[in-house]
Amino acid sequence: MNIKNIIKNYPKKRNPLSREINKIFKREYKKNRTNFLSQLSESWLHFSIKGRNSNQKCSTLEVGAGTLNHLKYECNNNLYDYSIIEPKKFLFKKNILKKKIKKIYKNYLKLPYKHFDRIISCAVLEHLDDLPMFLVKSSFSMKKNGYQSHSIPCEGYPTWKFSWDLISGLPFKLRTGLNFNEIQKFEHVNNFDEIVDLIKFFYNNVSIKFSYPFFLSPYTSLYANITFSSPKKRVIAKYLNEKKN
Repeated sequence: MNIKNIIKNYPKKRNPLSREINKIFKREYKKNRTNFLSQLSESWLHFSIKGRNSNQKCSTLEVGAGTLNHLKYECNNNLYDYSIIEPKKFLFKKNILKKKIKKIYKNYLKLPYKHFDRIISCAVLEHLDDLPMFLVKSSFSMKKNGYQSHSIPCEGYPTWKFSWDLISGLPFKLRTGLNFNEIQKFEHVNNFDEIVDLIKFFYNNVSIKFSYPFFLSPYTSLYANITFSSPKKRVIAKYLNEKKN
């Protein structure tokens, strides 16, 4: 799809959840983020984040930190200045790891200017209803040699869908009698191709690596990690100008 046609779809709107799903959404959302099979399956998302074993102290922003389950994968050098974006407070409210967080932001609109060496996330970009604006606004918060590293599911491809139906969909069906696809469609508004196309549109240096089972392409992998840097300043300025008009 042409990049201009992709951008026209944003910000995206979510269809409301059914009454039955809405009643149990918070409970089931947190359960899905903490169940053993999900954590085991998603461990590659965390291991693939660039710079997590850095030998130098750096400032990190984790987007969509959720239950703070990524913190255990980060070395101490990264935790001296570690901030997060997480609007769902119920996910980390009672978590003892909160003491390691320097600052908690509700969203990406008021981030400090040129503050972060790295901006990271695990299974988050597929959730952002205005992904182009996030990619643009977050670019201003990166230091000169900063980068972003985001791990995402290969949403829209068969290997990921089949495995996730087994890991999350089937247990949810047995537990509640309801269809997990409703939650999935509500939460995942961006597919793999849209995410990659938008990143390449706004940034110069983009690299992608794929996960198991075959590490080759989105067709044969559950997840991918996208690391990028060097924002296209003219493209970003033009985008912001067009959004004003």
